[in-house]
Amino acid sequence: MENTAANVLIPPFLKLGLPEIIYAVPGIECNIYFENVLDTAVYRNYTCEVRCDRGTQGEHRWFWTPEKSDAGAEFDLELSVINDYGKLLTAQCKVVVASEAANPERKFTLSLLADSGVGCRYPDHMLKVMQEYGFVNYTPVGSHSRAGATAGPGEAMHDGYGGFSWHCFLNRWLYSAEELPDVQNEAEAEQMRALGIVDTPKSNAYRLRSPLLKLVDGKVTADLPGWLEKINGGKAPDYIVIELGGNDIFMPRPEEIDAKVAQVMENASKLLAELRKLAPQAVIGVTTCPLGCGQDGFGANYNCMQSRYQYRRNANRYNRELTELVRKLGDERIMIVPIHQAIDPVNSYVTIETKAHARSSRSVIRFNNGLHPTREGGYQLGDAIASWLIVREGKSN
Repeated sequence: MENTAANVLIPPFLKLGLPEIIYAVPGIECNIYFENVLDTAVYRNYTCEVRCDRGTQGEHRWFWTPEKSDAGAEFDLELSVINDYGKLLTAQCKVVVASEAANPERKFTLSLLADSGVGCRYPDHMLKVMQEYGFVNYTPVGSHSRAGATAGPGEAMHDGYGGFSWHCFLNRWLYSAEELPDVQNEAEAEQMRALGIVDTPKSNAYRLRSPLLKLVDGKVTADLPGWLEKINGGKAPDYIVIELGGNDIFMPRPEEIDAKVAQVMENASKLLAELRKLAPQAVIGVTTCPLGCGQDGFGANYNCMQSRYQYRRNANRYNRELTELVRKLGDERIMIVPIHQAIDPVNSYVTIETKAHARSSRSVIRFNNGLHPTREGGYQLGDAIASWLIVREGKSN
């Protein structure tokens, strides 16, 4: 919930993206990084102030590690945005701490549909956290662990694919050029060309086709039951987590974002409806979209193709629209899992040591990847999702 201050000039695009609920677990630090919840072109023009019975307000974040005595607690947090004109915006949320698990040895499965964010290995970290908290029968299920491989020790299965979006899971069916020599006749080769040939190594072919689809008589069709058969013996998972959005809304310019977001929400509605039919009792958690790091990281990856400012504006818009979509669905077992506020935008992204400029003898540290976190950033994302899951398991199912 967001309030604006009376008699103070509010910049028209300034918004707060504070989640409605922050999920917390005893022994795990939870965070609200102010830069990640303030939608603005220049964050340093503002300061944030937190009112809360728990935790610490630092310069860049509110943080708190609950203790065992906090189990089951719920309390309010208020965050205000201030500049020299006064208090501009105020938003409130609930911080909900996991109670003791009703049955930590309960057998349950989780399916993850995701994009390249899995590269920081947060599914593996989630598995580790769940086991540490006594959930020894928590089983992540999916088509692969990474790079199309089956899981090794300590690795979690999932369905995370670089470049994927809501649209991809519903429609993507392509072939690698290196797969062409494997076919037996020209008719099959022509069919592959018609569906789409891309110049990518055959080792990466696993991410060219949605696991929710199949090819029947040359036509791509939905096959969610076949996917379930592959990942979980035909049984619906107890939990489905969807971590998408970055690829959906990466590119649009301001004049394009309205139409693009509407299209993305249509795809999200369709996929959520299909998953609900497939798994009528599953709890479906839809994560918010992380916002990335500084402009140096975006420049290193995308040159001038996309800026940090525009991407963050798009991602903030996506997060607001996604939250509203889930609210309108009115399904108490489909919920937002907030992760965008949880990751350090400065210290959890990849950096490189490089010259300050071509004529300089001085070395500086710069971001080297706009959207993909370090392993430690993956720990923060995994903590946020695992905390939601542990809170859920602390309530009656």
